[in-house]
Amino acid sequence: MYHGDEVAIYFEWMNYFQKWLIFPAIFAVVVWVGNTYFFSIETSPLAGLFSVFMSVWGTLYITNWRRHTHSLDVEWDDYVVQQDIENLRKEFYGKTRINQVTDEPEMYFTFKERIPLYLKSLAICLPCMAAACAVIIAFLNVTGVIRPEKSAMFDIPFLSKLADPGAVFDPEGYTNMVPAIAQAIVTVIMNFAFRSVAKYTAEIENHKTQKAFNNSVFIKRFIFEFCDFMMYLFYIGLYQLDIKMLRVNLISLFMVDEVRRVFCELILPMFL
Repeated sequence: MYHGDEVAIYFEWMNYFQKWLIFPAIFAVVVWVGNTYFFSIETSPLAGLFSVFMSVWGTLYITNWRRHTHSLDVEWDDYVVQQDIENLRKEFYGKTRINQVTDEPEMYFTFKERIPLYLKSLAICLPCMAAACAVIIAFLNVTGVIRPEKSAMFDIPFLSKLADPGAVFDPEGYTNMVPAIAQAIVTVIMNFAFRSVAKYTAEIENHKTQKAFNNSVFIKRFIFEFCDFMMYLFYIGLYQLDIKMLRVNLISLFMVDEVRRVFCELILPMFL
């Protein structure tokens, strides 16, 4: 069964990406051996080298992927000399006017008319983002990232007490992984739920082309997922400089996301 170019290019990208992951995987093994037998995680020079390597690797990957997509255009007979005309959305509405270039009637909707729609969209998205931030702050209290002596503004006493020394979620104990994993699961659920909100608000904004509609959805999802998926990692790593806690959160985050990907991309298609 053929599901279209978008599905085909996605799985081609996954295959290409996994092949390129061989290089950082080999380097990661070297870093693990070095940090385990020769250095400590706090003083290891390999961590910095690995970061530089990943920056260079990412640039090379993007460049080579672009070259690969051009070869796919030819191989899949999808190459065009001229840019395709942007697809107009059938849901778009507006007033009719004569285009001064083509002398043909067209629908138009001014930016001034769209401002109230943007404000309505913002009024829907902001509470969702605020609620997501509140959930993450609650989890950061439980995991011991936010402590009353360091971050009194965001401290929730009855939650932060659960991460006190000797408490059920003491950061020095193994049970601290439980709220970290729960946070990752809740984050994935919130991101999935916000997809519908992003599409709904983009519909409200009455975009003329599918490209503008997709960009609107992307921007909303990026901001939301940065708030609940990445912002607290910056807080832990750059503000608190807590490498150990950062490692716990990264492990739980990527472990849950990897399970989700394997289920959605490997197991679920077997039953469809």
